[in-house]
Amino acid sequence: MAFTAIVVLGIALVAFSWNARDVEALSPSFGDHWHLSFGVYDCRQGDFIAPLQDPQLPNSGIHTHSDGVIHLHPASSTATGNGATVERFFEALQETISDEEISSPNINAVTEEGATCDGEPAILHSARFAPGSDEPVEVLTEDISSLRFRNDQEGIVIALVPAGADIPPPPPEAVEGAAASSPGILRTDGLNDLAPIIDGSHGGDDTVNVGGFNDDGILVDGEGNPVLDPDGNEITRVGLEADLAEVDGDSDE
Repeated sequence: MAFTAIVVLGIALVAFSWNARDVEALSPSFGDHWHLSFGVYDCRQGDFIAPLQDPQLPNSGIHTHSDGVIHLHPASSTATGNGATVERFFEALQETISDEEISSPNINAVTEEGATCDGEPAILHSARFAPGSDEPVEVLTEDISSLRFRNDQEGIVIALVPAGADIPPPPPEAVEGAAASSPGILRTDGLNDLAPIIDGSHGGDDTVNVGGFNDDGILVDGEGNPVLDPDGNEITRVGLEADLAEVDGDSDE
């Protein structure tokens, strides 16, 4: 009986671990819309290089608006789960990333060849930061493009630094941009259209698109992407009004 109990417990634990792995592998998935802060740090400059440029070509749903933010809303299964990686992001940018170099026609190559900082050889790392954290939770020095995106509002940094050196979190403006872009903070009350607003919160007159109801009465974010409810359904003006009417009717009773 004891042996049988051990076998049953072992099978249960294996099943649980596989289920947990399967659930994890599904994130991100269709209907998710994540924003991650991003930067490429070069210790030779002692700073981050300029935000990478996006050619605005069809992609799998992992891209940027040249704003230091990774916009992740899978449009293909290649960008879901285990496919949501740094490699897929660089594919969208049509840039090359390897364990030795980042290169493209748009930037000066960030390369390990001959690179030293503080008298030590510098190597490329990829690092993932939990939301709001200044310390990386995962660092790769081999197969760095395989670093996977696991949560909304994470930070991702590709860093050319000596082995064991501190890796800085993404630039503050990238972190702020990711937070401001998140549909999770979108308010649904009082939204009527997609007219741009002027935002002077950063000391300038920046034009920012805000979410609202589009011409079809569907709630969308500032990029025009539908905002989904917890069940993955589009949110419509008609549906919200019906829900509010139902709530009002219940309160009258």
